[in-house]
Amino acid sequence: MKTFLRIIVIAVLIIIVWRLVFHVDLHGEIEDSGIWTDTIPKEYSQLLKLPDSCCKSGEVTFVNTQSNKYRNPVSRFYIDGKYYLQVYKMTNSFNSSLKNAIKESFSDSSPSNTEYTLDDRTDFQFLYKLTKPDKPKEIYFALYGDSTRIFKKNDTIAYYFSKCTNLSIRFSPEKENDIYGKYLSHNPDKMPLEVMFLKRLNNLYMFVLSSKVATTNLKEGTLYKLFYK
Repeated sequence: MKTFLRIIVIAVLIIIVWRLVFHVDLHGEIEDSGIWTDTIPKEYSQLLKLPDSCCKSGEVTFVNTQSNKYRNPVSRFYIDGKYYLQVYKMTNSFNSSLKNAIKESFSDSSPSNTEYTLDDRTDFQFLYKLTKPDKPKEIYFALYGDSTRIFKKNDTIAYYFSKCTNLSIRFSPEKENDIYGKYLSHNPDKMPLEVMFLKRLNNLYMFVLSSKVATTNLKEGTLYKLFYK
């Protein structure tokens, strides 16, 4: 009997250690919380037309880049000291027109029952799912708030503005949210932000520009002007 109990205890300890070391979630997928670096991926610098000397001060200030085993890097910047920009390459094998592939809705959403990596540097909290994302063929994008509208949408650009309460991105109606964001404050002001999906060849990028604090105004088209000055 003692031998049997000893085996049970050892087995439980092994499971706990495995869970802590490899971060296995409730769905059995191995997670990787990632590392933070002070390097901007070259293709992100090229997209933003940043100089080689970028970006310790000035209009664009680099914050960091987060990388992990499964997800492409997410780079963060401050713009003019007032805005927060996230740059993320969603996939390098996207063959569809954004006009058809993005299914947007302006409805309320909640985070899925999974584990996320957290970014809460501003009044708007961003959550990226820790487990391996699916390769997107369709994108179900929910954007909920005031003054929400489609600024521009065609085969290569889908561009949105909102005084936002929350947003979510998933790749199937039945799947978990891959990305989720929510306004943290109880202040009646909502978080002004812009979201742009950009297709270059078969690469699909996502850019999110938000105010650092909700009371800071964000003029519609600010994100667009970063690319098309």
